[in-house]
Amino acid sequence: MPTDTDIDPLVAVRPLELAGTGTAPSDLGDHLITAYGWEHDPDSTPEEPLLVSPCRRMALERGDFPLGRTILQNHWKLSAYDSGEEDATELWCAWFSPRTPYELTHGLVLDAAGRLESDPATVLADRRAGDDIERILSDAGWTTERGTWRTFIHSPGAATLLVPSHPERTLAFSLGNTSSELAWEVIASPWTPEAILRTAAVTVASDTALRRRSEIPAHHLARVTIGPAASASLPRWRPLLAAPDLPPDLENPLPTTPAPTAAEPPRGTDPAPALVTVTPRHYAGPGRGGADQIKGHLASLGWTVDTNSMTSPCGRLGLAWPDGTDTPTRQSAAWRVWGAQHRGAGVAWRITSGDLVPPELIAGVVDEALAILDEAGPDTRAPFQPGVLGLGFLPLAEAGWKSEVDPRGAVSFRSPDGYVNAHCDVPTALHDLRGKPAARISCYRARGYWLAEISANTPSRLASALCRDLASPDPLVRSTTGLHLDATDRKVAIVTPVNPVTAEDRATPTERRAAALSGSAPTSAAPSSSATATTTPTSPRKLAR
Repeated sequence: MPTDTDIDPLVAVRPLELAGTGTAPSDLGDHLITAYGWEHDPDSTPEEPLLVSPCRRMALERGDFPLGRTILQNHWKLSAYDSGEEDATELWCAWFSPRTPYELTHGLVLDAAGRLESDPATVLADRRAGDDIERILSDAGWTTERGTWRTFIHSPGAATLLVPSHPERTLAFSLGNTSSELAWEVIASPWTPEAILRTAAVTVASDTALRRRSEIPAHHLARVTIGPAASASLPRWRPLLAAPDLPPDLENPLPTTPAPTAAEPPRGTDPAPALVTVTPRHYAGPGRGGADQIKGHLASLGWTVDTNSMTSPCGRLGLAWPDGTDTPTRQSAAWRVWGAQHRGAGVAWRITSGDLVPPELIAGVVDEALAILDEAGPDTRAPFQPGVLGLGFLPLAEAGWKSEVDPRGAVSFRSPDGYVNAHCDVPTALHDLRGKPAARISCYRARGYWLAEISANTPSRLASALCRDLASPDPLVRSTTGLHLDATDRKVAIVTPVNPVTAEDRATPTERRAAALSGSAPTSAAPSSSATATTTPTSPRKLAR
C-alpha cells in the first residue's frame, strides 16, 4: 500500500522564488529558543509573538508594521539595536512577508542569530551594504536594468532586487510577476549590514528548493523545473533538526566541529587549535596568518616592504595584501598582484581579489610570475606576454568543471558544487581603457564570498596558475579556529583532522623542507598555538622550486 511519502514525494524545484512558501523543519521561534537561547516576551501574544535574544540587542516579532504610506500586514520583522536597554536605538531591521519562501525567512533570521552569537560585529553595525550583491546575482544569471533613481536586478524566473540610488532608501527582494496571493517580498532598511544582504543574495541565487509536490503553487507549475530531491540546494542556515524524512544522501555526513587530534593540554592552559585539511579548496577560506607568511617569504627573496605592499628587487612585480580593517570592494580589492614590463613602466597586468580568498592562490600567482621573470632574464624588455587569456582557464575544464562557450568567444566555467563561477571575455583594448577586468572568478558561499578579477593583458600562464591551484584536488591545511563553514558548506566540504605525527612521517624530505620554510605543515612535535593558527601561503611544490 503506498504511503503518503510515495504519493507526495520530496522534489527539487527550480527556481527558488517560484517554489512557494514551503514547510520548514520547525517553527522559526522554536529554532531561536532551542538553538540560540532566545526568549518570548511575556507581554506578547501567540498571534503576534515577540522573541528577544539573550543580549537583548536583537528581536523578532510578527504583526502589522507601517512602512511609509503602506502597512505591512502579518509580516515578520527582525531588528537590531545599539544596546540592550529599553530606550535603545534601532540599528537596522528587515521585514518578511507571509508568502516568502522559508529558506529566506528562516535563513536570514537564523543566520543573524548565529552571527550574533559567534561574530556579533557583523550584525550589530549600521553599515551600508557592500557592492558585491549585484555580482553574486549576475553570476547566477540575473540581469541589470539601471534607471535614474533605482536599479532593478531581474532573475531569469520572476524575482527582482530593487536597489535604490539613494543610500538611505530601503532595498527589497520581491516576487511580483505572479498572482497577488503568491507574491512575496523581503525588505531591508537602509543600514542593514552587508553580511545579511549577501546571505539573502546567495540564498536567492542558489536557484533550487526542496519541496513536496503538493507545496508547489499550481500557478507556477508551468514555470518551474522539477528534479530529484538529491539535486536541491540545501538551506544555508544551521537547522536545529533535519527534516525527519529527508533522503539519506541529503543527510549531513560531517560533524559540526572537527574533532581535535592533539593531546589534552594541562589544566590552566588554552588548548591548541586542531588542524584539519579542507577540500574543495574554496571552502578553506583565508585561514590565519597567510598574508604574514607570504610577506615573510618574499622579504627573504629581497622584496622591498612598504606600508601595505611589496615590490620585487627588479621592480617589475608588486603585491598588496589585506590590512584587516577596510571592507574590500571591487574598486578597492584586498589582494592585488601586478606586473610591469620593466622598472618604472606602467602596470602591464593585474589580478585583484577579496580578502576571503585562500592565500595559497595569491602566492601561486606570485610564484608563477617570478618564474616568468627568471625564464625571460633581466634584459628582456617585455617578459610578460599576454597570450590568449581564455587558455588560462583550461585547468578548470581538466578538473571537470562545467563549461559554456558564448558564440562571441567568451567562456564560462562552474565548479561541480555550483559555488564558484569563472568567466572570461574576449579581451579588447576597451577593457583596460575603461578599467574593467576581462575575466572574473567568484566564489559566492554565504560565509566565504570573494571575487577575483583579471585584467585583459594578464599572461594566460598566470591565469592558468590561479585556476590550477583553485581546482586542485589537494586539500589545504587550516586551523579549526579560523574555519568558517555554514550548514550547507558542511554538506559538501571534506574536513579531515590532521594527525601531526602521521603527516610528518608521510612527508618527503623535499616537502618537509618546504613546510619548514612556509610554516604550513605540522611537524613531529606537538603543535603550538602560534604555529597551528597559521595557513599555508604556497604549496610545497612551488616553495621547493
